[in-house]
Amino acid sequence: MVTIYDKAVRNFQSAAGLLMSLQACRTVLSGDAAALLEGRPKAPLYEGYNSLSPRFGICIPTDARAEYTLPESGEGLEFRNSGLTWMTMEGLVETRGACSCYLDADAVFPAPTIADVFLREFVESGGIRDSLHREWQLGTDRAALCQLDLSEASDDVAHRRIIIHLRQPPLRFVLRSLSMTVI
Repeated sequence: MVTIYDKAVRNFQSAAGLLMSLQACRTVLSGDAAALLEGRPKAPLYEGYNSLSPRFGICIPTDARAEYTLPESGEGLEFRNSGLTWMTMEGLVETRGACSCYLDADAVFPAPTIADVFLREFVESGGIRDSLHREWQLGTDRAALCQLDLSEASDDVAHRRIIIHLRQPPLRFVLRSLSMTVI
């Protein structure tokens, strides 16, 4: 005879197995950036693309200045800038097949901030192809989720990145966490 307890244990084991599988598909982008700060009080961001890890980068406009550090709380990353008109955070999509990409962020902005999220494909000829964007509201001290369905990469695609394009980011903000899960 199967008891309610036995069913609950099996359900828990199934759920735990599923969570473990999802963890293998998850990239904590903010953790990659924080690893660069080990032993340093802050890290500068230079104009153009800044590779923070093989899977995560940040791009800022020409003639701009920005830096990031660990916030006083020790949780996440604190960004400071000189009044950027835009900023992108970019996560590498390692799969070429059709998939779904889930972004989750826990951010502290002084006011709601809109990000445009899209897939950018870098083709072997040197060009780029961007998908249609989706607006993602990153609010004041709250978690936010965004989901994109990605089609299979064509043969001429060298690599793909998810672009999180912040429109006029605040002079100072905290990104407690930013993660990307591709399944």
